[in-house]
Amino acid sequence: MNSPGLKHRVHQMLYAQHSNDRWAAAFHLAMAALIILNVAAMMLETMAPLYREWKAYFIAFELLSVALFAIEYLVRLWVSDLTPHYQNHASGRLRYLLSPMALVDLAAILPSLFLLGSLDLRFLRITRLFRVVRLLHIPHCNQAMHDIWQAARSKRAEFMIAGAIMFILLVISSSLMYFAENAAQPTAFSSIPASLWWGIMTLTTVGYGDMYPITTAGKLIAAFFAALGIGFFALPSAILASALIEQSRQKSHATCPHCGGEIEK
Repeated sequence: MNSPGLKHRVHQMLYAQHSNDRWAAAFHLAMAALIILNVAAMMLETMAPLYREWKAYFIAFELLSVALFAIEYLVRLWVSDLTPHYQNHASGRLRYLLSPMALVDLAAILPSLFLLGSLDLRFLRITRLFRVVRLLHIPHCNQAMHDIWQAARSKRAEFMIAGAIMFILLVISSSLMYFAENAAQPTAFSSIPASLWWGIMTLTTVGYGDMYPITTAGKLIAAFFAALGIGFFALPSAILASALIEQSRQKSHATCPHCGGEIEK
């Protein structure tokens, strides 16, 4: 068997360099299913009666998952020198091991290695969900992520202004509510920082109900800022949506790089 050819083929499959590669698609689909099943198993383990009844199966599935994740981790390390960013360097593999994606892969394995010890780190298995991010690094998803990133960057000034407005609204609403409710509810609205929790819950229209006004002035303030928050906290979504629409229109109208004129398709 041609080892270099095999290595290149494995690298292509792991990183889905060809969008029509069926083996790569099957591999990524299988890994996504494994990750989701692991998170589901971790959640089901918190149901004590169910876990006690099926404990042996949970442990077997965990061991199988860790073995598969470890094999994938080692294979990725083996082919890492074929990635341009990590080749032609003596420390290429070390740089790969310290890369964000490699650290996420390692975090998917480490918690289970402590199962036999006295330290319970099973809750850290939720980090396996972050491995879904790796599945986005395939041609079609890469383009979509790039479009979203570029759209967000093009509107960074608008995002900063929207963020500043939301922060000002939060401080003003929390301060007014403190002065209106402190005398009536000294425990709940004990300070302006404590009132910030009410401000966040109100402006985001969540309203947990653990802090609410009982005075007339407080109710009027709450009603005003709750209505205001609906519009202002929707600003970031509207800004991003408009940026994506603008970017889509620009792509649909190709222009000449020299004269800037529209190219007829």
